[in-house]
Amino acid sequence: MLRKILILSLWGSCCYQAIAQHTGIVFEDKNLNGIQDPSEKGLEGVPVSDGLHVVKTDSRGYFQLPGHQRERFIFVTTPDNYMPVQNHYLPIEKAKDSYSFGLKRYRATDKSGAHRFVHISDTEIFNTQNHEDWVNGLKQYANNEQIGFMICTGDICYENGLKNHIKLMNSDNMHTRMVYTIGNHDLVKGKYGEALFESIYGPVYYSFDLGNVHYVITPMLGGDHRPNYTKEDVYRWLKNDLAQVPAEKAVVFFNHDLLTNSDAFVYGINEEEKIDLNSRNLKAWLYGHWHIHYMKKQGEVLAISTAAPDKGGIDHSTSAFRVMHVDKKGDCRSELRYSYLNNQIEVPSVCNGKVPVLKDGSVPLSVNVYHSSSPVKRVSYTYRIAGSDKKYRGTLQQHTDWNWSDNVKIPAGANGKRVDVIVSALLGTGEEIITEKQFEYHAAAVSQPQLTENWNNLLGNAEHIGLATASLDSVLHLSWIRNVGANLYMSSPLVVNGNVFVASVDENLEGKGAIISLEGTTGAIRWKYPVRNSIKNSMTANNGTIYAQDAEGYLYAVDAASGSLVWERKLDNNPLPALIEGIVSDHGIVYAGTGKSLCALDGKSGAILWQNKDWGQHEGSTNTIAVGKDILVNGTQWGALYGNDPQSGKMLWKNSAHGLSDRGASAAIHGNQIYIVSRKSFFILDAQNGRILIRKELPVQVDGTSTPLLTDREIIFGTSESGVMALDNETLEEKWHLRTDPALVFTAPYTRKPNATFETSAVLSGSTVFIGSSNGILYGINKSTGQITWQHATGAPIFSTVAVSGNALIATDFAGNVYAFSNKN
Repeated sequence: MLRKILILSLWGSCCYQAIAQHTGIVFEDKNLNGIQDPSEKGLEGVPVSDGLHVVKTDSRGYFQLPGHQRERFIFVTTPDNYMPVQNHYLPIEKAKDSYSFGLKRYRATDKSGAHRFVHISDTEIFNTQNHEDWVNGLKQYANNEQIGFMICTGDICYENGLKNHIKLMNSDNMHTRMVYTIGNHDLVKGKYGEALFESIYGPVYYSFDLGNVHYVITPMLGGDHRPNYTKEDVYRWLKNDLAQVPAEKAVVFFNHDLLTNSDAFVYGINEEEKIDLNSRNLKAWLYGHWHIHYMKKQGEVLAISTAAPDKGGIDHSTSAFRVMHVDKKGDCRSELRYSYLNNQIEVPSVCNGKVPVLKDGSVPLSVNVYHSSSPVKRVSYTYRIAGSDKKYRGTLQQHTDWNWSDNVKIPAGANGKRVDVIVSALLGTGEEIITEKQFEYHAAAVSQPQLTENWNNLLGNAEHIGLATASLDSVLHLSWIRNVGANLYMSSPLVVNGNVFVASVDENLEGKGAIISLEGTTGAIRWKYPVRNSIKNSMTANNGTIYAQDAEGYLYAVDAASGSLVWERKLDNNPLPALIEGIVSDHGIVYAGTGKSLCALDGKSGAILWQNKDWGQHEGSTNTIAVGKDILVNGTQWGALYGNDPQSGKMLWKNSAHGLSDRGASAAIHGNQIYIVSRKSFFILDAQNGRILIRKELPVQVDGTSTPLLTDREIIFGTSESGVMALDNETLEEKWHLRTDPALVFTAPYTRKPNATFETSAVLSGSTVFIGSSNGILYGINKSTGQITWQHATGAPIFSTVAVSGNALIATDFAGNVYAFSNKN
């Protein structure tokens, strides 16, 4: 056996036998002319590679590499606080045996080595235009915050994207080092899959150092066209690369996809030849590919997926870029920043010139403020009472990345008078964003919420009908506003026994994911139950228990009264993509999961009653399970819409026609019919067999998560492109179309500026339809005419559908605010 291994080892050496000698120098190019002048000394100890071997430069900056049969580039591992004057690589040429690399100093870390970098992915610019806004925002952020480098982890997409992305974002025009990895859609037709990528961006694997971290770029191993490189090529270079790195030095990897879903990060080509990356102090693995924002801990390693900066993700992730804060030990902390926003500010605690008043006479002052290219450092306010020149000043507390708020004491004698408020948000650049508001102060509250009915599911019930028993046709007033300290996404509020329940997301894995209960009449937080990851979609309630599932696939049952855990269960879902679907309950049964993890559970014990065996999980979908008398409706993105038997779990039918294969909206079940929108169509399907009874092609995209609302005369739903529309429910002709301002943050798949997206569903109360928009405005709309009868600006996107109970409307915004609006008593 030993002899056999020895022979194989010698054979491997022969395969990579040196075929040429490559020499050169690495030097500090102080005048940036690309030539080593007599006064410019070589740099010692810089690793240089031919794609297999890795050597370090000597005391004069010289290196010598043996070369190998599959060589293509000579490239440098740039040392801490250096970057290439031109490129970190040079193509190997037959007639050339000497290669010189000029490096320049740039300060990208503090004295301890701590630094920051920006992660983007899946920009896919091959078929889009008008990139100036989001790219300029990134550029300005990099300049304002002294970012060490930017990394794009692949899928800039096809020949057009590859040729143009380098013009859009490069080290010169971004004013920081720009780094690229290759994705599956970047392997294009040519001599070999990576040929075009290499001709523009250079080698597909390499490394560089910054601070106390060794960063490694590795390629996607397959894609649209077959690459010439192999996993063996990458492995053998990587082994030699890491051999030059001290064992205690932190290591961070970039790739277009995640290496593994396990806690053991092993890069190898067989059982004998493998690298245990955990033992090499691996801190994080950053990737894209799935178009989702998703962070999780795999052992001690952070696995970090980032969606696109310019468009909504496949699972409706926000258009955003990720800033990674790296400390002196190489430990990483994430900050997700949303694109396109410029001096966005609003005071959502002021509604129709009035504010809620607390028992002690103070008023809540809540400010939603955001600026993409610079963080907000401080928010302060100045106010005065009409008729007085005296000014009162104070500062607000930061609660989320978007919200600052506090309770402000109003002096005696102000009752019935106008209060003028100026709010100033100080940016990291030193600039200020300023807004002004006025309200009439009344010591007694204008109205109080009376939450008399339960709202147990998305749109009130398991069928997603969205019809409230109470009538809220008159003008609504804000009874209370409360920030829960975390972002609130598509998990629509519930009302149970007079209390409100919401759930938060945790996109930066900071422990902010939670189920939260608020007291219904005051908004005071009753309890928080922390969960492992983000709760991205609808919760449900049944028999005094709140149920929610997080992105990692854990299903929680929490007592509504006490906030204590009743039971929890890990669902049998795929590790990727993240679990973002919503859940539903009916008659004591909870329906959760998706694909092969779709199951029915006993609400009291958590026992699984059945589990789906007939269809699998695809890309993440934002639909919430709908349950009727004899049908359970669920679906997957880029899969199909499925009908299962709610008693046995057996699949009764599936339909992927006319865009039903790629939709995120939830269905509404009306008797034996299913109402749903997808792509550019409205559908009515037979609930028993899934047959399409009616398909109405629409003039706009409906790729959002809006469930159609059926009234006596209308079918009303939000679009992903241009606001809200209503069809006549007899003729299906367009009855009205409310076109609104563009979204603040884009979420529906592939939607970009200037789409006016609605990710929420309409709820009917009396003759008024209530619906929230991604533009940050909550609307009350006359159902018959489409005229706005009431509205409230929050200044942050609204992604969750409202709840109605008694005389109250409960809403949330992405900034983490929960609102209770009510009629007059």
